[in-house]
Amino acid sequence: QYKMRGNIISFNIGGMGCSSGIIALDLAKDLLQLHSRSYAVVMSTENITLNWYMGNKRSMLLPNCLFRMGGAAILLSNMRRDRRAKYQLTHLVRTHKGANDRSYRCVFQEEDEHQQIGLSLSPELMEIAGDALKANITTLAPLVLPLSEQLIFLATLICTKVLKIKHTKPYIPDFKLAFEHFCIHAGGRAVLDELQKNLGLTDTHMEPGRMTLHRFGNTSS
Repeated sequence: QYKMRGNIISFNIGGMGCSSGIIALDLAKDLLQLHSRSYAVVMSTENITLNWYMGNKRSMLLPNCLFRMGGAAILLSNMRRDRRAKYQLTHLVRTHKGANDRSYRCVFQEEDEHQQIGLSLSPELMEIAGDALKANITTLAPLVLPLSEQLIFLATLICTKVLKIKHTKPYIPDFKLAFEHFCIHAGGRAVLDELQKNLGLTDTHMEPGRMTLHRFGNTSS
């Protein structure tokens, strides 16, 4: 139908929720490192009809109000002539918390007592997301932060993990020293508030995410 060449490889990553976009980018990055002079198109879509809940359980009705239909796409290239592209993918860090039962079940597809299928959101969702963010920051920090921030971060890590010093306040690095702009996942006001608090960002840094939420709603895809 689309008259594509026979050597084009297509991957379908479904049912992964908000994380599918990052997983797809990671896959595209690996493929471009393997295949020289190539392009990769990443398309991320959200289809709420698959998990539309028809029952009466509150925790499973919430996704009907939060999530939307939508999508986005990005073209990646490793061609030498495309080096003038507006953006360059430098680092991509993923944190997997699925081995933890609380994390695994915080957004879970299941049946209610009347066999109606839907998504159940845990009340601990924001706390779990905060823990995942801290783990992700630990991996990301050495890649992007200036040496001064890395040393403070390392000293705090040694005090808590190696020396086991109690009451050591966790140090949140100042990522404003590494990035000029922040594109925060617009998964809801609570998500944006939590990230702003944890990362110590200003209202100016949060404006793109908040305006995206204001104009288009929850753009989790």
